Amino acid sequence: MYLVDANVFLEVLYKRDKWVESYEFLNRVKEGAIRAYTLHFTIHAVSAILGKPDLVSKFLSEVSTWRGLTIIDSRIDDEVMAAELASRVGLDFDDGLHYYYAKKLGLKLVSFDKDFDRADVERLEPHEVLKA
Repeated sequence: MYLVDANVFLEVLYKRDKWVESYEFLNRVKEGAIRAYTLHFTIHAVSAILGKPDLVSKFLSEVSTWRGLTIIDSRIDDEVMAAELASRVGLDFDDGLHYYYAKKLGLKLVSFDKDFDRADVERLEPHEVLKA
């Protein structure tokens, strides 16, 4: 299974360079054909970037119906451990939080962030998951 980073959602929302592969991947998650996790932290980050309440409402309403997506609520003690781990691995806090949960739950990271490549978890881009 997979842990989805915010940049995959943002590719679609802002129709960036890799939005088509991100859309196809997320659509498979929506249908339940792919099982994935994302952090509540990620949902909040995307919502903060969207900013406008009407856009946030649409995003949250949409994501809440996805059959293959489980949202992980992190506890403060997990976030402290993630911050400490991030410091040791050389990641910033949000990447460290993703790294921590990927390690804890045995998940592969779906992200375009190459910072994860120096950590000991597997990072895949959406097109690589779709090929599998």
